[in-house]
Amino acid sequence: MNNRKFLVTATLCVTAAMGLAACGGNKDGEDKKADAAASPSPKATEKPDPLAGLTADQIADKALDTTKAVNSLKVKGSKNADGELTEFDVAVTQKGDCAGTLRSGGSTADSGSSADIRVVGKAAYVKGDEKYYQETGEEDGASAEEGAGIAELLKGRWIKVPEDEGDPDDLAAICDVDIHLELADRSKTGLAKGEDADVDGKKAAVLTKKSGAETFTYYVSKDGEPYLLKFTSEGGKEPESVQFADFNASLTVEAPPADQVLDPAKLGG
Repeated sequence: MNNRKFLVTATLCVTAAMGLAACGGNKDGEDKKADAAASPSPKATEKPDPLAGLTADQIADKALDTTKAVNSLKVKGSKNADGELTEFDVAVTQKGDCAGTLRSGGSTADSGSSADIRVVGKAAYVKGDEKYYQETGEEDGASAEEGAGIAELLKGRWIKVPEDEGDPDDLAAICDVDIHLELADRSKTGLAKGEDADVDGKKAAVLTKKSGAETFTYYVSKDGEPYLLKFTSEGGKEPESVQFADFNASLTVEAPPADQVLDPAKLGG
């Protein structure tokens, strides 16, 4: 078994997966203070609707533009294609650096294999779990015993995606916000407004659209900037659910420590 070839295949496997307000005074005594606290003025607590006057399609368009313009954000979700579930949880910068985890290859959240991923500039790195390396080795022609041996050898190590064997930009797709928003972008017309909902403590406008058996749902923040907080596609052949958070949070992604990295390009044939 060619170890260099296996390492290359292992790295490329990941690419294929894919406020409170208070007022009052004490002029009239404690009784009036208590009454004021018990019956606050609606005008003092209600916030203006930042999406007022916009149609459902306009809200979706505004949400997508606002989300794409951030310096960084967190993307977490799942996609299902041909019965294979892929889950991801990554923090992404506007320039495409990212760090997070990817789980794929199973039909449920508890099955399949997982890998940590990092993309820094044009360099991409993966660190798989034992099952990830075993499955990848077997797909590359290794026996189960060989796969287990290589998994033990690579345990806890990062693998750098070799530029001459595969395009690191393919791995970076998991770190591309536009790709995560692609389906939402394609489905943003013909929407209807629904009842507001809560997404992780944030009030969100709900927009829906049904196309055949498939239902698309957008959750747009009504607190502050109109970010897209969540998008789901249900009932179709490839359902997905993607959630966005930590908009414009400070984020710096660094390459793994050099002594923890195996670079297939530097290994003997």
